[in-house]
Amino acid sequence: MAGTGPTPTSDHHPDELVTSITNRLKQLSAASADCSIYTVPDKLRRGNEEAYTPRVVAIGPYHRDNKSLKPMEDQKLRYLQSFLQYNGRCGLEDYIKRIKSREDQVRKCYNKPIVLDSDEFAQMMLLDGIFAIQLFLMQWNYKWRPSRDPIFGKPWMINDVRRDMWLLENQIPFFAVQELFEMAYGSHQKHTPGLLELAYGFLRPAIKIEKPPEGLLESEVKHFLDAIRLSYLPSVRKAPYESHEEFKFIPSATELAAAGVKLTRGKSQCLLDIKFKNGALEIPCLRLYHSTESYFRNIIAFEQCYYRDDSYLIDYMAFMDHLINTPGDAKLLIGEGIIENWLGNEDAATRLLNAFCNDTYMWTRNAYFHDLRHELVAHCRRPWNEWKATFKRKHCSSPLAVLSVTAGVVLLLLTIAQTVCSFLSLK
Repeated sequence: MAGTGPTPTSDHHPDELVTSITNRLKQLSAASADCSIYTVPDKLRRGNEEAYTPRVVAIGPYHRDNKSLKPMEDQKLRYLQSFLQYNGRCGLEDYIKRIKSREDQVRKCYNKPIVLDSDEFAQMMLLDGIFAIQLFLMQWNYKWRPSRDPIFGKPWMINDVRRDMWLLENQIPFFAVQELFEMAYGSHQKHTPGLLELAYGFLRPAIKIEKPPEGLLESEVKHFLDAIRLSYLPSVRKAPYESHEEFKFIPSATELAAAGVKLTRGKSQCLLDIKFKNGALEIPCLRLYHSTESYFRNIIAFEQCYYRDDSYLIDYMAFMDHLINTPGDAKLLIGEGIIENWLGNEDAATRLLNAFCNDTYMWTRNAYFHDLRHELVAHCRRPWNEWKATFKRKHCSSPLAVLSVTAGVVLLLLTIAQTVCSFLSLK
């Protein structure tokens, strides 16, 4: 019957198809090996689109076509001009050659192909890299700032630029910026801090760290968001937990208190330095600002894409999420100084902490707080701990109550003593 067989053209051009598929496979393997800069997964983006989107400046390729960010492109050129005037050691041609020499390596850092020719790509990387360096230097030394600088001269603008610099989709590889910086400020500029120290100095007002983590090498840093993440990690890191047992959900703050756990504010500057000892749960202070949601969401998205076996911040936020189920839990932690809340009320703090891990997959084998979870659950399951806590709450909540209990105990002991004496006198 006519029309039932294969069309005569179905076997045409097999070589072209083989070549096309082979090229696509090559692109996939290259991206999976070196990729560290991602577009945010849709399931995370739906939680808060604005938290992942730049407001005033595009860094890298993903948002460069956003028309609302175009005005900052002229400022990048001004910073480049200032950079070249101050640094006579290398010329514009030298910087372009260096960027082009690393083009393939830089392109592989992105999880999507960059549709720019070599010249366009090199120009983007040069302008964005120099823009970052100039920002860091002007934050470090105010004398470097031009009069009426449109960024540092407006508090709201510098805050928005700083925020845009930590977005996952707004990153460029750290090594590319580092090479530009070394060309301009190598060993001959002994009084200028290193790029990583300058980066932390620029980001410090937002991430509230006193100094860069000890022992951190610039070669470890993938990009500026990764530098922020590394600032939160403990100095001693745990190996992934090899067991695949059930993930433990800890009781909430009020449930822990009801079971006799004393919640206290820890002195450590490391958020992950949470300790449980002798019935006391010590938790370092977590400060909640209006910018907190954006940078934690971006760190979590980065860990979800890149750090499968050591996603420390995801585990930390899951721990805090389970600790705070209601505004009452948040109020308890705020009262103890464990949470410093600048969001207005307990409801806002609760909603924020409960939203971080929505649609985020938690790998049980990389749970940093695995042992801590088990200890807390085991403590709350012991009836003696709950009874002791209930007794303290009902009978030892005030000096008068303690006095009453003490008097009752003394009276009971006197009664027992009198009974024993009476019994002995009958013999």
